[in-house]
Amino acid sequence: MSRVKLALLLAVKAKRTWDRIPPEQRAQILDGAKTTVRTHGPVVARKAADTAKVHGPKVARRVGDAVQKARKSL
Repeated sequence: MSRVKLALLLAVKAKRTWDRIPPEQRAQILDGAKTTVRTHGPVVARKAADTAKVHGPKVARRVGDAVQKARKSL
């Protein structure tokens, strides 16, 4: 199987599983994820920036874009 096919199968399985979870429990899961991101987000961003400095400007730009996208989603 190709990686694309496996990724699609995994996405479908995750969607089916998510749909089976009651709405109240989904809200609890998302609230817990927000807390985790607020707690660990700055640490991950700092490590990503350090890694980007070591590996050059292309990686730094991609990491910076990803961090900005994550910040906007909160």
